[in-house]
Amino acid sequence: MPISIPKKLNGNLLKLIACFTMLIDHATAGIMLPMIRDGLYAGGLTNHKLNLIYKILRGIGRTAFPIFCFLIVEGFFHTKSRLKYALNLLLFGIISEPFFDLTLYSKADKYDFNIIKVLTANSDILISHQNVYFTLLIGLLVIWGIETIQTRFGRILPLSDPMDMNLATVDGNINFISLILSGALAAGCAYLAQRLHTDYRWWGVTLIVIFYLLRDFGVLSLLGGYLFISNLGTEYLSFPAFILLLFYNKKRGKRLGRLKYCFYFFYPVHLLVIHLIRCLLFGLA
Repeated sequence: MPISIPKKLNGNLLKLIACFTMLIDHATAGIMLPMIRDGLYAGGLTNHKLNLIYKILRGIGRTAFPIFCFLIVEGFFHTKSRLKYALNLLLFGIISEPFFDLTLYSKADKYDFNIIKVLTANSDILISHQNVYFTLLIGLLVIWGIETIQTRFGRILPLSDPMDMNLATVDGNINFISLILSGALAAGCAYLAQRLHTDYRWWGVTLIVIFYLLRDFGVLSLLGGYLFISNLGTEYLSFPAFILLLFYNKKRGKRLGRLKYCFYFFYPVHLLVIHLIRCLLFGLA
């Protein structure tokens, strides 16, 4: 008897979960980690317990990224304007970059409220990292390009639903022309992400491609995504994200209008707030 999974989570709820777990992750990396490294912790917990708490909180944070990658693919199919979608990712990537660098990668003067001073003092370090918006943007452009290739030459994989004829298929087999062209495009863009040192680098771009290519194959998309990303460091701890995605009902949720930009702004704002809290706690230490 097949197991029926209740589909209760829409896109908005998944975004909220991703934002909350990302907040936990970045607060741990931006406040707890430098506090311990710089010897500013004055409590009674042992180093072993502090390390355990740190690992648990960062483990919770691993939930966020796969959800964001998954929603990039869903957004690609449901947005009214893919160009506007891409431009929004680019714009907020640019807006977020100084706050990303400030909070997660600054070494000198990291407890100083003067943001310009901190960024200037760390300029040699900060240019070596780019925030996750750029990873998501590159991933979006890759799947856009793959769709264009498939529309011209046929699907890479056979259709899971024979009634779905939005894209042509070649005798139900793998289309090697599309496979080669799409593979070259994906590899080139993954290399670009690696060279730019975007967050999650080529791993993030590839995860988006996996979600896209296997989207019509249900749970196989999630299984393939997890088996891939779990090979990256502690990303095996992202397993709860893939469980949550099983409950996705393929609906956006309530239309938010301009309030949808709150999700975009959350990224730079929460990073800035974490830096300010760090300064309040340890700026005079």
